[in-house]
Amino acid sequence: MNVNDFVILPGSKTGTSVRLKAKTVRELQLEKVQLERENKEMEKKLRQLQSNMSREKEERKKLSAYHWKSGQAGPMTIQARVLSQSKENNNKV
Repeated sequence: MNVNDFVILPGSKTGTSVRLKAKTVRELQLEKVQLERENKEMEKKLRQLQSNMSREKEERKKLSAYHWKSGQAGPMTIQARVLSQSKENNNKV
């Protein structure tokens, strides 16, 4: 008899265990292998994402001499007028 053939069920009394059927043990082992494989795939995807993001960050640093400029000039919105007037008032004080 193997210790791995027993499992403590959640919600059961402390120390109470149930012998697992051989089929259930095999299913759990297969599930474990599958989860490990999925975990490795996700780690690989994460590393790729991190490398892509760091590469893009470096590219942005190289292009930092260029700044985005707003679109077309047009009439100021009310909010922009209030903001510019408040800046002018602050400068006067």
